[in-house]
Amino acid sequence: MRVALTSAVLAVALFALPLAIAAQRIYLGDAQVALERTALRTAVSIGPDFAGRDPAELPGPRGAEQLGLYDQGGRRVGGSGPDRADAATTVALGGGVGQNLADGWVIVSVPVSSGEQVVGAVRTAAPVTEVWRRTALTWAAMVLAAALAIGIAILAARVLARRVNRPLEQFALTAHRLGDGDFDVRTTPTGMPEIDDAGTSLNATAERIGDLVRREQQIAANASHQLRTPLSGLRASLESALADPAADLAAAARAAISSADRLELTIADLVALTRGVPASGESLSVEMELDQALMRWSGPLAAAGRPLRLRLTEDVPQAACSRAGLAQILDVLVDNALRHGAGAVTVTLRTAATAVAIDVADEGHGISSDVDIFARGMSGQGGSGIGLAFARGVAEDNGGRLRLSQREPTTRFTLLLPLAER
Repeated sequence: MRVALTSAVLAVALFALPLAIAAQRIYLGDAQVALERTALRTAVSIGPDFAGRDPAELPGPRGAEQLGLYDQGGRRVGGSGPDRADAATTVALGGGVGQNLADGWVIVSVPVSSGEQVVGAVRTAAPVTEVWRRTALTWAAMVLAAALAIGIAILAARVLARRVNRPLEQFALTAHRLGDGDFDVRTTPTGMPEIDDAGTSLNATAERIGDLVRREQQIAANASHQLRTPLSGLRASLESALADPAADLAAAARAAISSADRLELTIADLVALTRGVPASGESLSVEMELDQALMRWSGPLAAAGRPLRLRLTEDVPQAACSRAGLAQILDVLVDNALRHGAGAVTVTLRTAATAVAIDVADEGHGISSDVDIFARGMSGQGGSGIGLAFARGVAEDNGGRLRLSQREPTTRFTLLLPLAER
């Protein structure tokens, strides 16, 4: 608004001041032209012997004007005006047109000629107040026009400022909410390219920060979920070794170190998988990975009195999947069967059209149809709701699919992995 006001005042000053001076000069010139016209008409009507026996008869002046006739000696011989010729009249007696502005009068004098000789002069004068009256009226109109122009500029500036301030205030509010941890907040388009460009950048920043924070939160949640069972097994084996006087503590320590190494590798895999590190696309033998998974879970399932079975079909091709990703998915599915299922856990490896299929089934009571078992935080049997959502995400990152292929009467999950390129 200050810029608009300054610009408007400067523009008005640059145009109005010269125009005001020009208007005053125009009105003064108009007055002089009118007086000169009157003086010329009067001079034409006067005879050459006006100073003799035939005195001239001058028309009556208009209003407060003066009209006088002067002889060659500069003496007024008729009409109104000073008794002796003034400066403008002296110029007229010399043969020119005299103009002057003195003592509050606009004065014009013209010569009266007889043949080629100047025999007198006609002097006309009008109060300068009439010129200033017309000038003042014009200046007043200009002041009103200038005030109107400045007012319109201020109004336009207020409208523009309000139009600009509103999206900027919304932009600042969005930035504050983003700083307070609301990473779902977004700016809305305003129609102003500069503000919209900044808003697009802020939205992209909010999305990146929100994704980063969510992934870091998922790392903690996934690590807590995936490490819970291995840590419990490690603790149980150490407590068993300490409780048995005949136990080989050195062997128990070596086993614990080996378990700790596996836990460290698991944490690294979880961090990489949760942060969305692209899958390596390695070609691996799914049968070998299933053997490793059976070795990890035979003990916990046996301790719960539940058998773990592996069924293989012949000539199953290799799959394109990261080794760490497949290991984490299998751990989630077997752990889910251990915690929420019942009876034997059966892992079946088979070929399904253009994919390698792995079925993990148990003999539990199934899952209700109104439960979205893969939704994060959703669990039909009091679980954390983390593992299956994590496993599905890892499968999709590796180009595969994880689905609940059977809900009732027993539960079966099916993992589909793309075939490796030959």
